[in-house]
Amino acid sequence: MYTQKIKQSTARKLSVCFTFILLFAHFFVNSQVLSGKILDEQKQPVPYATIYISETRQGTTSNSNGNFSFNLPTGTFHLTVRSMGYEKQEKIVNLQTDSLFLAISLQDQNFELAEIKVFPGDEDPAYFIMRKAIAKAPYYRKKIKHYGADLYMKSNFSFSNIPNLIKKQEVEDGRKFKDYFKENVTYVIESQNRIIFDYPNQYNQQVISKKSSLTGFDEPPVMGLMTASFYDERPNEVVSPLSVLALKHYKFVYEGFITIGDFDVFKIRVTPKRKSDELVEGFIYIVDRLWCIYNLDFKSSFEFFNYHIKQQFENLGDGNWLPVSHNITGDFGMLGLRGNFYYGASVKYDSIVNNYTTIQYESTTNAAQTNAVQEKREPGEKEQQLISELNSLNANEELNNSDVKKIARLNRKILKEQYKDSTIVASEYGSYHISENEDSLRSNMAWDSMRSIPLTQAEIESYRMADSLKLQEKGVSSDTVSSNENTKRFVSRLLAGAYDISKDSTIRVSYDGLLSPVNFDFNAVDGYKYKQEFRLGFLVDSTKRIYLTPQLGYAFNRKALFGSINIQFVHFLAVGNQITLFAGKQSNDFKSGFQAITPAVNALSSWFFGENYMRLYENEFLHLSFSQRFKTNFRFYANANFDHFYPLENNSSFPLSDYKYFEPNLPGDLTADNPALAEQKSFSYGLGLNFRKKQRKPWLEESPFLFIDDFYEFNLSFKQSVPDLFDSNADFNRIDFSVRQQANLSPGSGIDWRIIAGHYFSADQMHFSQYKHFRTAEIPVMMRPFTHRFQLINDYALSANNSYLNVMTEYRSEYLLLRYLSVFNKRTWSESIHLNYLTTPNYNNYWEIGYSLNNLFFAGNIGVFAGFNENKFESVQLKLSISAFD
Repeated sequence: MYTQKIKQSTARKLSVCFTFILLFAHFFVNSQVLSGKILDEQKQPVPYATIYISETRQGTTSNSNGNFSFNLPTGTFHLTVRSMGYEKQEKIVNLQTDSLFLAISLQDQNFELAEIKVFPGDEDPAYFIMRKAIAKAPYYRKKIKHYGADLYMKSNFSFSNIPNLIKKQEVEDGRKFKDYFKENVTYVIESQNRIIFDYPNQYNQQVISKKSSLTGFDEPPVMGLMTASFYDERPNEVVSPLSVLALKHYKFVYEGFITIGDFDVFKIRVTPKRKSDELVEGFIYIVDRLWCIYNLDFKSSFEFFNYHIKQQFENLGDGNWLPVSHNITGDFGMLGLRGNFYYGASVKYDSIVNNYTTIQYESTTNAAQTNAVQEKREPGEKEQQLISELNSLNANEELNNSDVKKIARLNRKILKEQYKDSTIVASEYGSYHISENEDSLRSNMAWDSMRSIPLTQAEIESYRMADSLKLQEKGVSSDTVSSNENTKRFVSRLLAGAYDISKDSTIRVSYDGLLSPVNFDFNAVDGYKYKQEFRLGFLVDSTKRIYLTPQLGYAFNRKALFGSINIQFVHFLAVGNQITLFAGKQSNDFKSGFQAITPAVNALSSWFFGENYMRLYENEFLHLSFSQRFKTNFRFYANANFDHFYPLENNSSFPLSDYKYFEPNLPGDLTADNPALAEQKSFSYGLGLNFRKKQRKPWLEESPFLFIDDFYEFNLSFKQSVPDLFDSNADFNRIDFSVRQQANLSPGSGIDWRIIAGHYFSADQMHFSQYKHFRTAEIPVMMRPFTHRFQLINDYALSANNSYLNVMTEYRSEYLLLRYLSVFNKRTWSESIHLNYLTTPNYNNYWEIGYSLNNLFFAGNIGVFAGFNENKFESVQLKLSISAFD
């Protein structure tokens, strides 16, 4: 069994887009088959139509040829057949012991003229309708407390063109892309599943069985869109036309209505005000008086994908309108790789529990599985007041834009109040778990009878081809294949490295390879460097781990060997602890960790431009550290360090010129005779306590483009040297305290701030690497984020060995300044205002203020920053960061 947590995030891969959907399945053993074909007036197939059976609350879709199929017990059933652009068909079917085939013909739908329906005001009636629907969206978003469903999912894709460069790319185990995928072949993936939903945002998908025509592929489709419907503000990282932000992003046009039973259904054309991956275009159908979704039909693009999504909703009882049909089709193209994809599903809801009433719908078949309980609760006084104010606004005949924003704020406040009640809000917010039977691929299910969406001819041929390939593989000499593949695989892994060298499940071995770029480096002190490194992991038992990382290298210009060994023992003394032993001899940046300069960027700057930003020293060291996590949010840590520091000088000149030399290897304003740079020994120990708490805000749908988490963190540490022990020259002690918080303030903005304060009680003798260093980035192009980093000052100038106070803040928003301009708002970028401050006795009141445009093509950020010392302006610079957020 494995678990996967889905969060609205920038990682975006091909497999995510193939699993774009939210839908469901149904199957019975020893059942009759109700199948059919849906045609239009010209006798042409109607693809992806919705067929819904009210008795079983089961919906499915026709395939691309108009065919559909149900597996049902005997009895009488009421069928509803719908497809956008056609009139709804209703049929009564009496299914006995024999299977039944239906030929259903749909008539074109004619919408009544807009003038027939009277709306207040002179503006397009669509805005009256959409304001009502936007105001009602939070109601439908939180209406369902629990449901259970059986579902069948099917996806397929094919490549129309595969460039030779991609065909030759190795996928795994020496096999290339062309060994897995061919042009103009449809690859199909199916699965039978069980889905359980619990409010507000928890999903559990159990994979019962799966089938695929992809050789070696065993991942089931995932219900991606189920976790974010178009009632949400941001379904799959697009701005929903029902979002409170929709009136800023979309134009709406009323195109008429149809009458369905007791309700009129309005057809609204949705047009984005700008071209952007975060916006959709198409049609949404809204039910009069209820203001819920009846149909939607949207198109959009996502990086190199173009997709078309259709949803159709049905009233499943008690006003619970849920999607019973969901299809996505589309195409993709990147670097010559082109193809198309499809995703569809069939669903049978068997348990629905409402948040607003005590009515519960539950089938006898799966009641034991769902265990859903509806608990009565009375809202508190504040919640009642908010609800009263919300109802008063919703009762208005007409809403303006300000009313819609106020309704959104009230809904968030109400949900925040409900969040305090465990009977309304689940204990873990926003998680998606997938569990799978180990033999789900080997299941002997009768797929032909259980399949809810019939296979197309291309999908049938795909399975035949897969079966043929399996037979061919069995007939090939395993010795011949093994010999050739093993030779290629050995050479490939020797040169490029690999992360899964060991075949033993209890041992993990990874190796960077002989020619991996991470093995090479260049700086003014060491000159050219080359290293080799292995990483070994040992699984001792179900919890205990040992990680071993030996490293050996050579600095050619300095003519020195360097190396280290790092050993980690995880969960050995107790669950949640880690013991680390780190020893060796190597050159280091005076600033360590995340404060350090990125070696790769420094190497490029040194080699091509003669600017060496990094300052180095040599260290022979033995470090022992221990950490223990307890009570979930607390972590205690301690360390003992012995270091023998040596000063270093430059040993190389600018490679592209004999007349340019690097600046001396002296950090900040220090001179070569400074005691902080001299050879010395140090023994020190440290103690620390860390507290980190995640904050759950189910009342606030955060933006997927800001990368702001809700948490706060405190850290308190003490470090002291021990003079004379092991000939230690060091004599210092320091206390340091920091607090940091990230918080989403609204659906489109957030803040990230940090305060660091500390004091050296004594600093009579200490190495410069033991000073308090701060995050800086003097280099114009960097591989670090802008967040909490000084941009305009020398990387070592601010380092302190006395008192210090550092305040770093960033306000991040989707729309702040430039993104209001059309040239900048076509992509899912964000903007930030940065304000950073530092004061020490040696560098008093230094300020930097900056503005950045973030997530440019999901690769980096660009910003402009200005520096001030006291109230005096010092400098301004344009900076580029090729990095994600911290």
